[in-house]
Amino acid sequence: MRRTYALLIAVVLSTAATTVLVLHALGITNTGVRLEFQTISKGAWSGHTSHAYYVIQDMEDWWRIWRQHQQIFVPPRPPPEIDFSTATVIAVFMGQCPTTGYSIEVEEIIDTGLTVVVKVEKVYPGKNCVVGEALTYPYHIVKTSKINKQVIFQTFERTVNCS
Repeated sequence: MRRTYALLIAVVLSTAATTVLVLHALGITNTGVRLEFQTISKGAWSGHTSHAYYVIQDMEDWWRIWRQHQQIFVPPRPPPEIDFSTATVIAVFMGQCPTTGYSIEVEEIIDTGLTVVVKVEKVYPGKNCVVGEALTYPYHIVKTSKINKQVIFQTFERTVNCS
């Protein structure tokens, strides 16, 4: 009987420890170190027309994604210089939206110790909001210190209430 209780306690403790570890790795425990970041570019119009999240670690990917982003601008701007030995670029694209009033933003970057969690907020206009009748492609591109861990994106959605 004692052996059964000891085994049960071991299983419960092991499960609890594994659950805490997984939740921590996913950034759900809200513990970790907040990483500073700087906005490179943010706006409502991009040549990157589909929904996508990127962790950019090298110049080749940076040029490719920046070129796609800038393809609607004449003349397209060259990408800002990034030292990828010390920095990582995070780029989030919302994709095509039917009107103005939509936005996407990197809100926070947290190093949990096991992973890095990028918290992204998508904002939608509410029913009573006055919006422009134009297709938009919201995006946010930021630079942070070098990330050498798995990156997990957590997306939060909010609708603006315009009364």
